[in-house]
Amino acid sequence: MRHAALIPAMLILCGTALAEQSGSPPPVVADNVPAACTVPDEFRDLPGELPRMARLIRERKPVRVLAIGSSSTQGVGASSPARAYPPRLAAALQRLLPGAEITVRNEGVGGEVASTTLARMERLLGEWQPDVVLWQIGTNDALRGVTPQGFAGILREGADAVAENGADLLLINPQFYPRIPDQSLYLSVITAIDGVAEERRLPQLRRYAIMRYWDSLPKPALMLSEDGFHMNDLGYQCMAEVLAGGMARRVTQPALARR
Repeated sequence: MRHAALIPAMLILCGTALAEQSGSPPPVVADNVPAACTVPDEFRDLPGELPRMARLIRERKPVRVLAIGSSSTQGVGASSPARAYPPRLAAALQRLLPGAEITVRNEGVGGEVASTTLARMERLLGEWQPDVVLWQIGTNDALRGVTPQGFAGILREGADAVAENGADLLLINPQFYPRIPDQSLYLSVITAIDGVAEERRLPQLRRYAIMRYWDSLPKPALMLSEDGFHMNDLGYQCMAEVLAGGMARRVTQPALARR
């Protein structure tokens, strides 16, 4: 079944609200984040830029975020749809960007490969006209044996479609899954995402490296659901927190993206 939800994240005016800051960027406040979500700075900072989102935040205009992908976006493994990463992301951005008006739409469909998601994304770019697209991608392509070259071509086509619509694109690569049948193909898909992200100067949440880091800790928290593959409630929360933090820093400190 297809799950699509609109999660508005609006804050009332407060002492640090954007309306009272005369165009100054809002502060990034990272509180109430579980200790299990902690990652090194190299994984927290997103390379690339989110120019449209940064401008809309600066001009105090609404921002529409389209979260699209497969089961990790839909929220398979979570105890309820509200505990998937997109609604958690909306709540985190609400906390990190006081006064901003942000809507996150969940368009995750479990089991999809990139080519199928691309067709839906192109339609939604025209129908909903998002300002930011979060494309969670790669896992199912690797599991189904899609070649890295073919996969990269689809990714470039999607990047072109988003750019033509004037939106920002942020990529989310596959989860860490050490029991993958073909580890070399899995890593080749991740490398392909890295290559396109660098080529097109796209920000990327390096979920594989982040989850591998969590798994390497002396006492790792359980981030996966009972199937040992999809994330659980904590995993989705941490994914959303790390992503929200990176996005907030990109739009409030855009100069960092050009280092």
